[in-house]
Amino acid sequence: MDKNKAILGIDIGGSKIIIVLWNRKKVLKSRQVQPATLTNLKKGLEFFSRLQGSANLRVGVAVAGLVDEKSGRILKCPNLPAFNGLDLKKEVGKRTKVYNDAKCFLKAEMKIGSGKGYTNVLGVVFGTGIGGAINKYEGENSWAGEFGHMVIDKGKSWERLYQDTKNKPKEQEKINAIGLANLINVFNPEVIILAGKGAKAPNKRLISKYLLLPKKQMPKIVFSKLGDNAVAIGGAMLWEN
Repeated sequence: MDKNKAILGIDIGGSKIIIVLWNRKKVLKSRQVQPATLTNLKKGLEFFSRLQGSANLRVGVAVAGLVDEKSGRILKCPNLPAFNGLDLKKEVGKRTKVYNDAKCFLKAEMKIGSGKGYTNVLGVVFGTGIGGAINKYEGENSWAGEFGHMVIDKGKSWERLYQDTKNKPKEQEKINAIGLANLINVFNPEVIILAGKGAKAPNKRLISKYLLLPKKQMPKIVFSKLGDNAVAIGGAMLWEN
């Protein structure tokens, strides 16, 4: 194992933290800790520092929320408020890059997963909340893609309705169809990649009801190839630019 090339990728999700050791080709080792707390994050970092014999590893952190890439600070983590305002470069180390989790997911999937070979791609992650990413658009502060916070019914966001219907599959199916149809109408993607513990095969018949030209607009909808490690791998890939 080349210690100089190995990178840590960290996925800070709403309920757990996944850490992978990545050598630019494959995951050498992965570790999952729960719940998602700063204490557990540091325990995970200590484990890999001992494994590598170094406390100065390059680290890429993917966060479920809005981040300031330059400072490494978490600005808003809706489903993990204890992390709001956290300075990750201070807590993790100076050799740390920070980015949104869904964008890291899409980065990994487009390079080595389900998005490889496609041009216009959206990623939607159904976890504790709903995260999203667009491969060709970052937005003014690199915050574009917060699909879960689209308001789609009587002042309620897609994410809130998704959480409220976790035990009502038919209602959730309709809500997800409306959310995906909105994305298709706005972005006209070639493919949508779904991931996360809450990702299910969408009802295309329902989606079609909300499209302007159903037969022409409907993109290919696929699932992640990289599974639970996709976001963490994308975090490690922040060092490959």
